[in-house]
Amino acid sequence: MKYECKDDRMIIFIGRSFRTLEEFLDEYRQSRKNKYLLLQEKKILIDDIPAKSLQDNIQNSSLTLLLDEEEIDYLPAEKPCQVVYEDAFLYVVHKEPGMIIHGGKDDPNCLNAFAARYQKEQGIHAPVRPIHRLDRDTTGLVLYSKIPFFQPWFDEQLKDKKIQRHYLAITRGNCIENTYFFCDEPIGKDRHQNGKYIVSQTGNEAHTDVTCLKTQNGYNLFRCILETGRTHQIRVHLSYHGYPIVNDPLYGIKDRNFIHMGLWADEVIFRNPVTKKKHRIHDIPNRDYTYFETEAKI
Repeated sequence: MKYECKDDRMIIFIGRSFRTLEEFLDEYRQSRKNKYLLLQEKKILIDDIPAKSLQDNIQNSSLTLLLDEEEIDYLPAEKPCQVVYEDAFLYVVHKEPGMIIHGGKDDPNCLNAFAARYQKEQGIHAPVRPIHRLDRDTTGLVLYSKIPFFQPWFDEQLKDKKIQRHYLAITRGNCIENTYFFCDEPIGKDRHQNGKYIVSQTGNEAHTDVTCLKTQNGYNLFRCILETGRTHQIRVHLSYHGYPIVNDPLYGIKDRNFIHMGLWADEVIFRNPVTKKKHRIHDIPNRDYTYFETEAKI
């Protein structure tokens, strides 16, 4: 399918992708309530005519979504976030280490507040909605949804592991370059320390793919790919396997050779919700990782 954006509307050229309006709305994970409101409020048009029924035929038609101007629900920070990619559906933000994503609605220091400033300056009239999270001390890429209609689709993509998040980790420990191992130990809360997680047989299922890209002077550079998204997952798994991340305050060891905690969400892969084109986005350069004199790629 193809699409066009025109001010307060998005026009999608259906072709033969869907037969009925309901099939289209189901593809984008619209709830029964949202389907009803789209019809009742005449917010969805078929060839410029308001849709009347979920069973309306939309093959070879143009479908127009009328987009509401919604409130930005976070107090904007003084400066906008740093955006490394943007299209009609989302924007991708670089997060600095030490910053939380979700703060209070009036917290000017959380990433959502910087995203709110960006949306205000760019005329994005929508609630501030990150599609996933990063730990406070992890740096890297965070995806934000721009159009509430498509948010459920992105949420489903994340749940089904179709949004891929790749990390680089700097650790201590002895490993051989090109070594691959798979971590599948379940992770649960540490009952003895608030905010800490451990490998636990009663914990939640957790899967991490790990490849050693390079070793140098007793340090390892690992490529880590999440198959699940548990809190502190990479940090717990690497520490459990004997590879503590440098400057990780909970599971690692302090190291003066690096500035920040050695975990970087440097790459994200996702598809456009309409065209299904795959996008592979890389973060801005990170000084700590030049230590290995290697590019942050698989």
